[in-house]
Amino acid sequence: ALEGFLYPATYAVEGGGTASDLVDKQLDAFAQNLGKLNLGRAERKNLDEYDVVAIASLIERETPSDKERPLVSSVIYNRLSRGEPLGIDATTRYYEKKWDGQLLESELADDNPYNTRLNGGLPPTPIGAPGLASLKAAAKPANTDFLFYTVKPGACHAFAETLEEHEENVAAYQAAFDGDKAP
Repeated sequence: ALEGFLYPATYAVEGGGTASDLVDKQLDAFAQNLGKLNLGRAERKNLDEYDVVAIASLIERETPSDKERPLVSSVIYNRLSRGEPLGIDATTRYYEKKWDGQLLESELADDNPYNTRLNGGLPPTPIGAPGLASLKAAAKPANTDFLFYTVKPGACHAFAETLEEHEENVAAYQAAFDGDKAP
C-alpha cells in the first residue's frame, strides 16, 4: 500500500499525463524529503524508516501546529519506550473513516488493529500522508517527559507528564466543549 508515501504537495502534470505519472512524482518527492532526515534518533530506539513514516502520519493527523509536532512526537516516543498503548484517536478515526465529530464509546472500544487505545505499538500502516514538518518531528522528537496530550480550549493541545495532569486537561476541554453546547 502507498498510504503514507504519497508526498502531499502541488504537482504539475503534463497534458495527457496519467495517474501513474502523478503517483511517480509523489513517490519521488517523498523519497527526496525523507532523504533529508537524520534517522539516527529513531534507529537508536529500534525504529526503522517505515516506523518513522507511521509516526509522522500520526503527528500529521494530530496537530496542524509545527510548534507542537515535536511535542506530539515526544509523547509517541515516550509511550513506545514504556510499552504503553499510544491512545491516539486519529488511528480509530482512520479505521472508522470518521474525520469529524466525537468518537463513540463503541468505536473507541472496538478491538481492531488500528485501535491504539487497546493495542500497543504503532498501527499496522501509516494513517495518512505526512508532510516534511511531521517527518522531521517523527525523526527528531522534542526531549520531554510528556506522556499525554489533549485538545486545549482556544488553542491546540495541552501536554502532561502525569495522568493526574492529563485528567485535569481533559476536564477543562470537556467543560469548554459542554459550554459551547449550552443554550
